[in-house]
Amino acid sequence: MTDYRRLAQDGLWSNNMVFAQMLALCPVMAVTSTATNGLGMGLATLFVLLGANMIISTLRHLISPAIRIPVYIVIIATLVTLTDMLINAFAYELYKVLGLFIALIVVNCAILGRAELLPREIPCGTPSSTP
Repeated sequence: MTDYRRLAQDGLWSNNMVFAQMLALCPVMAVTSTATNGLGMGLATLFVLLGANMIISTLRHLISPAIRIPVYIVIIATLVTLTDMLINAFAYELYKVLGLFIALIVVNCAILGRAELLPREIPCGTPSSTP
């Protein structure tokens, strides 16, 4: 149980790219004139980040290293397009405010960087050799 707790703590706090390097804050800061806008952008980014990581971790053995980055970008762009359409359909007022900034999630370096690191990570339950 302590290994899972340590893995969760490392993933959420110690090795979390967003908290450590503040890379994902550019699009969020652009639309945070209200808490609703910030929460909407944050949830959209979270949806894309989680979806991309789940899809890439499922397909990582099928993707050739030579075309890895373009495939990751296509997956992320597809999820951003779906997110954009969902926000337009179910939260139109939020969509009018966020507008172009939703599409900027595709170029968010935190999402692509996390997708790039995913295939090289240690499987769950295996102790890490790094401190």
